[in-house]
Amino acid sequence: MDGNTITNDNIATANNDAGDAVGVSKPLKWYVAVVSNNTEKVCAERIAALGYDTYVPTQKELRRWKNGRRKIIDRIVIHAAVFVRCTEADRRHHIVNLPFVKRFMVDRAAATNKFGFHPVAVVPDREIEKLRFILYNSDAAVTIEPLPLRLGDKVRVIRGKLIGLEGNIVRCEGHDTSDSSNLDIVVQLDILGCARMNISPMDLEKIGK
Repeated sequence: MDGNTITNDNIATANNDAGDAVGVSKPLKWYVAVVSNNTEKVCAERIAALGYDTYVPTQKELRRWKNGRRKIIDRIVIHAAVFVRCTEADRRHHIVNLPFVKRFMVDRAAATNKFGFHPVAVVPDREIEKLRFILYNSDAAVTIEPLPLRLGDKVRVIRGKLIGLEGNIVRCEGHDTSDSSNLDIVVQLDILGCARMNISPMDLEKIGK
């Protein structure tokens, strides 16, 4: 990467710099490191070995094979994600540079800064504890779903060849928009007019309220 390239992780704010000062308390916060699928536990162990608290949400599940074999496994609930509790300084200067950490999850519901970047997502302690409680006590399988999109929502395409285009959802066919599978969605795009596409809700972000 070009040393002059501006990224979400090398823009230091006044608050972040203040937290790096000698003698200033550095609060520990939960961040979400994005890793390769099926490497969550290994990556968590490697980060924990460096002295950080980590958490990979799992749920006990009885797995049955065709040959009749049964086994209780820990099913990964949130794929490609490792929760890491650390200071902002450690996240920016150390953990993000680990070769197996692709990036950190950003909060797409928050406003962008002057460079057009969303802030890195910080997960409150109470949400981590609530998630632990649900996964430990629920008898039913738990899945994490994106917040549903609704008719009329203004959205932006965040992946693929149409990335950056904005419009309004005018029709959703076949499924509820909270479904994580692909949907036939007709979006009024400012540049292309009315475009119909088979697209996942995960490829759209809601703009505004």
